[in-house]
Amino acid sequence: MKFQRVAIPDLTAALQRRGFSYLKRDGRGRLRYAGELCLKAKNYPCELAISPALDDFPRIWLTPVPPGRPELQPHLSADGYLCYLAVGSVIFDSFNPIQQTMACLDRAEQVLEDILAGKMVEDLAEEFHITWGHRWCMLDVAERRPGELNAYTYGGKISVATDDTQRTHAKFEAIGLGLPKTELKAFLVHTTARPMPLQDRWPPKTVQEFLKWQNTLDPRCRKKIEQRLLELFQAKATSALVLIYSPQVQYGIEVDLQRNPAGIGNKPSLRETLYRLPIQQISACRIDDHYLAERNLPGSKTLAGLKIGLVGCGTIGGYLAEMLAKAGAGTGGGRLTLVDMGSLEPGNLGRHRLGFNALIKKKAEAMCEELWRVAPGIDAVAVVGDVKDANLGPLNLLIDATGEQGLTDWLTWQYADKVPFLAAWVEGTGAAVRALIKAKPEHACARCISQPPLKDQYRVFDVPPEVIMKGHGCEGLYVPFPATASVQAAALAMEMVQAWLDGAESPSFRTRVLDLQREVHFKDCSPQRSEGCPACAM
Repeated sequence: MKFQRVAIPDLTAALQRRGFSYLKRDGRGRLRYAGELCLKAKNYPCELAISPALDDFPRIWLTPVPPGRPELQPHLSADGYLCYLAVGSVIFDSFNPIQQTMACLDRAEQVLEDILAGKMVEDLAEEFHITWGHRWCMLDVAERRPGELNAYTYGGKISVATDDTQRTHAKFEAIGLGLPKTELKAFLVHTTARPMPLQDRWPPKTVQEFLKWQNTLDPRCRKKIEQRLLELFQAKATSALVLIYSPQVQYGIEVDLQRNPAGIGNKPSLRETLYRLPIQQISACRIDDHYLAERNLPGSKTLAGLKIGLVGCGTIGGYLAEMLAKAGAGTGGGRLTLVDMGSLEPGNLGRHRLGFNALIKKKAEAMCEELWRVAPGIDAVAVVGDVKDANLGPLNLLIDATGEQGLTDWLTWQYADKVPFLAAWVEGTGAAVRALIKAKPEHACARCISQPPLKDQYRVFDVPPEVIMKGHGCEGLYVPFPATASVQAAALAMEMVQAWLDGAESPSFRTRVLDLQREVHFKDCSPQRSEGCPACAM
């Protein structure tokens, strides 16, 4: 029997039993109810706003905010909005909206009880960015060293701070902006203190109030900020952008140094004048390459600063190149070198990362252009030609994504004793994808496991899949498999790159089976080198 949705009158009746009454629909079409949150000592009037689809958590406002409390309360805004759940922490069960709504009211009562008891003050540190302000600075600082930065402003609403104007200009050009001409004096200071909002007189409105607050967090940081502001003020700078790099969050202030605040005598000191200047709170949004790569890999390393070589920009290599870039390759002084001698042909479009706009272009060059588009500022270099004739320079890791056994063997012979070497390929017509890394002398190479006596031991299936070729004539033959196989081969290779980065490259030989109808023979492992292998002989 198909589920019948709960009707709004049923929810209204349930809320009435809890002492709530229907008011009206608000400007967003939400259902508004009035009632009370019942605490141990006292009940507090509130209003609920509920989605008419009954598919989301109710919003709750206290009406009014309890008097006699500090100006800033954790999880309770100045207009009475009560944040009783972290967004995304719980899933709303839209098949049982009445019970879910009642549970939300129970949770709200408990949170309010704890707030009024002073048990949640430490949570203010987590809510700092909400209370600080809504003017933004895009922070593109790779080195994160304290000191002066180049800074620009878009009409005073959004600013940009960078330690590499060329790199940042490329990023903003990618979204059709470029850097504005209006410059700011900016500097970066570091602190180990997390910003904890004050519960009264928040946020600070003048330089003096800001410095006083900073002194409660980190007196040394406060001293650096004051000294630098005085220097800029004395040098008659028109404005200053102060950015503070603290654990987990970056923030700052902007000061108009030309303002003449009212109430100052004829000859105030430089410091007194500075102290009275108003400030604008600035929330910093990091767009540096290191942050973008590490954000989704907490506790793991990135490819920033490493020299990575990728041979083959075809159906596997195209997707893998982008994954490497998103993991930090080509940033932080590193380089990503793409090697391919071929051009993108019409027959490639069905399973390639590149599209029609790259047709007949050299794959390595077109892929570099695509990486510059999705990751502006990346140091990606195209080598168009035969890898056997190329000088790849010093490398930290070499990857073969060609799927050509003969070339894989040659690359192993040429490089595997000098640099960790990873090969990835699609098995047959997409029945499985495989990858093998040789990062230690004792580990097998791709030739070891493809030749007797190890070939049979390390096959994927009990019955090897038939090799099918399509196309016309000698020049047009190819192995058909879908783009999903290419993506999964690239993903497996990237998984092994990350494992290598984190010092956990074992098992060194991994397989992901895509054809689940076949009997699997292989288990991921770290096979030992075959004695006498000509490709990886010691």
